[in-house]
Order: sequence, then structure tokens, then C-alpha cells
Amino acid sequence: MTPAQQLLLAATLTFVGAVVQALLALKSGAWKERRARVVFMALGFALQTGFIYVRGEEVGQCPMKSLPDILVFIAWSIVLLYFLVGSAFRLSLLGLFTAPLVSIMHILALIGGFAPYPPRGKINALIELHAAVALIAYAAFALACITGVMYLVQERMLKRHQIGGLFYQLPPIQGLASAIQRLVRLGLLLLSVSLGISFALHTSVSNPKIVFSWVVWGLYAVITILMWKHFTSPRKTAWLAVIGFILPFISLWIVTHA
Repeated sequence: MTPAQQLLLAATLTFVGAVVQALLALKSGAWKERRARVVFMALGFALQTGFIYVRGEEVGQCPMKSLPDILVFIAWSIVLLYFLVGSAFRLSLLGLFTAPLVSIMHILALIGGFAPYPPRGKINALIELHAAVALIAYAAFALACITGVMYLVQERMLKRHQIGGLFYQLPPIQGLASAIQRLVRLGLLLLSVSLGISFALHTSVSNPKIVFSWVVWGLYAVITILMWKHFTSPRKTAWLAVIGFILPFISLWIVTHA
């Protein structure tokens, strides 16, 4: 196992530890003690960052060309956005729902393996920026998906009158609906910037990567319009955010094999 893979394994174990700690805190009723889970998430993020740096040194460029590397970069972006938007949207349980997804993405990356990159010429910073912004956009869509799951869990608990420890730690259901909309709009904005950069690069519109990116953009543009015009209920909005992420997730295979 390479040093980069060791860092990724350590990050995975840290995020698993964050989930275990959060579940124990919920069970004991000590959820308000936030320091432990923030430390876990921050340590996991630091280890992720270390992996990206070391892996970048190994391949001689930003590691975003293979599917395992892309999974890790999106997972890193998800945790970054968690720190940036979690407190802003008052999503107190976002870490509990985020850490399992990040852990799964890490495990898939480790199973897939990290092969060397083929030699390449001079690195175009604009191309790297285009790819990075697109992947961060996918991370925003992933967080919208996670927030949608939180909404559906809370709605189910309300319908079944399951008012317990988990319920009291969830943000108001209206706040979750608002957060979903903001995250979808953020992801759409970032993806628009990425596609705008592709025009500056004179990338062919028939390029499979660009075609699929536009398909994802169109899907989330429709979702954004439906939310903006209130054509969908908050529950349907949550389902759209959850199911809608299937397409970007599948497109990762297209991006790396096209």
C-alpha cells in the first residue's frame, strides 16, 4: 500500500469513527457536545487533503483523471462544503449523514485501486480548473441528496409520531427544504461556470464528457425551475434531489472512460 493509500485508509477509518461517535452521542443524549464530531470530521478532511497532495506528487498533476481519484476528490469536496454550508444552513446532523457516504466513496476508490497516469505534456491550468469546478458542483448535488434524505427521514418520523433523540437534533423541516434548494442552485452555478470554461477551451460540443455534463446541467436546471416556481411540494423536491443525484453519479464512469 502506497503512502497515499495509507492516508486514504486512515481518513476512511476516521469518518467511520465520526459515524460511531455521533450514533453513541445520540443514544446517550449528549449530542450537544459538538467538539468530538467536529474533530473527527476535521481530521478526516486533513487526511483527505494529505492524500490528494501525495497522490498529486505521484502522478505529477491534480489527481482527477481516474474514477478512484475522482471519487476521492468529490468526497473531499463534500466534506469541504459540509464545513462551509453546514453551520450556515444550521444542519446539525449533516455530518452524521455525510460521513457514511464519504466512507463508501473512499472504500470504492480503494477497491478500484490507483494506477499510474500515462505521461502527458504541459499541464493546462484552465483544464484543471474546469474539471475541479465540475467535481465540486457534483459534491454540491451530493450534499443536496444527503439533505433530501434528512428531509424524508424527518417527514417519515413525523408521520409515524416517532419523536425521539434523532428527531430533536434535526433542523426544522422547512429549513431542510430551503437548504436543498440552495445546494441545488449552488451546484448548478458551479457546473455552469465549469461549462463556461469549456467554451474558453474550445472543447468540441460533441465530446462525450461535455455532452453528459450538459445532460446533468439540464436535469438540475429543470429541478431548479420546478422549485423556483413551486411546481413541486417540499417532499417531491427532496425526492428530486435524492433521485437526481443518480445521473451525476453514473456520469462519473462516462467522464473517466469517454
